[in-house]
Amino acid sequence: MRISFLFIFLILSFVVEAEDAAVSSSKGKVAASNDTTSELTFSAPKISNSDILFSQFGGSATVITESDIKKSGASDVQELLRKIPGLSIKQSGGRGGVVSIFSRGSESDHNLVIVDGVKINEIGGYYNFSRLSVNNIEQIEVLRGPQAALYGPGAMGSVISIKTKKYSKKNRIAFNTAFGIGESPSRGLQSNGGTYFINEETINVSGPISIAKDNDYLRFGYSISFKRIDDNGHMLKNNKYDKANLNAGLSLFTADNKLKIQASFDKKKIRYHYPTDSSGNTEATPFLNTQKDRRHITTRSINLEYKLANPLTVGTTYKYWYMHKWVESGYQAFNGVQTNSDTNFWERREGFDYYARHTKDFNNLTISSLIGHDTATESSDYNTFGGTYYAHDDKINQYYGNINFKLPYKISINPGLRKIHHETHGGYTLPSIFLSKEFLETSTIVRGGFSKGVKYPNTYESYSQSYILKPERQKSYEFGFDQNIKKNIVLSATYFNTKIYDLITYTNWVTGTQSGAVYENIQEASSSGLELSTLINLPNNIRTKIWYTQLETNVDKSGNYGGDANWPDNKDLLRRPKKSGGFTLSKSNESYNVYLDGSYTGGRWDYESSNIRLWNKPFWNFDIYAEHELDSYNAHPNLRLFVKIKNVLNDKRQEILNFDSPGRTTLIGIKGEI
Repeated sequence: MRISFLFIFLILSFVVEAEDAAVSSSKGKVAASNDTTSELTFSAPKISNSDILFSQFGGSATVITESDIKKSGASDVQELLRKIPGLSIKQSGGRGGVVSIFSRGSESDHNLVIVDGVKINEIGGYYNFSRLSVNNIEQIEVLRGPQAALYGPGAMGSVISIKTKKYSKKNRIAFNTAFGIGESPSRGLQSNGGTYFINEETINVSGPISIAKDNDYLRFGYSISFKRIDDNGHMLKNNKYDKANLNAGLSLFTADNKLKIQASFDKKKIRYHYPTDSSGNTEATPFLNTQKDRRHITTRSINLEYKLANPLTVGTTYKYWYMHKWVESGYQAFNGVQTNSDTNFWERREGFDYYARHTKDFNNLTISSLIGHDTATESSDYNTFGGTYYAHDDKINQYYGNINFKLPYKISINPGLRKIHHETHGGYTLPSIFLSKEFLETSTIVRGGFSKGVKYPNTYESYSQSYILKPERQKSYEFGFDQNIKKNIVLSATYFNTKIYDLITYTNWVTGTQSGAVYENIQEASSSGLELSTLINLPNNIRTKIWYTQLETNVDKSGNYGGDANWPDNKDLLRRPKKSGGFTLSKSNESYNVYLDGSYTGGRWDYESSNIRLWNKPFWNFDIYAEHELDSYNAHPNLRLFVKIKNVLNDKRQEILNFDSPGRTTLIGIKGEI
């Protein structure tokens, strides 16, 4: 299998990033590899608040539509992100364990995650992607590389922007319920090869709201969805994971689309039990059965847009995010005394984004401009059982501007600039510029650009420092092309080169008889690579996608580590495979859908401890999803029976060293719509 798969990649090694793009049906036009949807309820997908369509953007962008999500059978967002070249995704153990994304070799906290315009990363950039389930999602937009000029601080390695549903033209009730059995691998004290139970349910209600039968000027719509997950976990002890997620959206707009108001609300309650001893070891005994991580997360947003005149639109978005976290570590013996290291803390982010867009046509030239002011306050309150307490309250002000020039000969130039000032960590000016050129005669798009990113330290890194840490910085350039062949094949290729400065590292120091550990800006790293992909639409509604990423990383400067060897100079960055890729193969019609997904993760360096690096083996993963309408069995015409099998070959692997991944998981369920 490996030889044949690599042979396919060899044949297609000059292509990349088909990006789940729908092939254009317009005669003589290039398939929009960065734009995978048709017109949505309000507009085609655009970059941030700008009028730049994904199909015209010179950077690397992917749009995952609601249709793509349904056909894949995915339950969690990370399952969808694994299919995007350039993103390396690793999960610490089973469902609920930390899911990290390394985009183009960047750090796992360099991904900006946005839901309905609201940044949902923890302060400082950390985000666990296991929290994102597929619930009421309309589309997911993914940009790779630093995008601070468009999205602000935190947008270093990637931007994952999620839009939830807020409106449907008809009243509908949709539901999904599934029950499954997972198989545990057999390894030491972690798991014994037994089975465990999983169940998950979703219900969604949406539609229009009629105020008056004779009023067709104002239109209202709503969408409410609830999803729950209950997973007993593949580990022997204390490995349960459960989550409840309520999402709601409301839309109000006029028939002429001059006024648009959209509001969204999201509430998550997550609990994950982690099976370790008091030092975090999963191989030791006894386990502490009381250990668990609980989070209550609330997200709210209200967006208002009004078209003052035909070329001018003004808008504002209120953004609110709050996370309350409890970590129960259990009692443990220390020098003969029972202590407790439980923590209880919260983080909050709240603010407004004010912006204006203007578009003007000058014969063969179109200029679209965007200016805005984003202001937010980040607050936290940390309390560790035993007396340690610290909190902070910072204001962040941002001014940004972006212009898109649509020139003759299908040339687009998109410069942008953002000025950021952080109350504690200072200010930075971040530029970007992207270009694209479409050749109609050969159905080719050539694109590229340069951009910078910045990420401010988190609260824990800044606590008890004798000096103020600098933000981590990143700059990157890329260039590539998209090629349409006979309207049903899209081939693409992108080369990227990235440099990261002022990486924050937890360092050990020794001076005479004294020692300690502090956070410092002492690292630098670089990465470069090639992303290759192809999308082929075959007869009989068969569709296949193949992608591949070649990545080279290097520690350019490690600093003084006092003997630690995780990041020695001129060595690879940890947990980033040099080779990764995969394929999807699907066939669907009105009565059934079959979706096969295979992914390969190459070997990579990981760490056993602070001074021991080990090689983690490569692995393959295969998932399959199939559904069939029950109408042929004289059942309700909107009911479908589905089966989903993850890790079909029951491969025993560790995505993160020393954390066993689950074995084969089989889910059987029914979905329907009224």
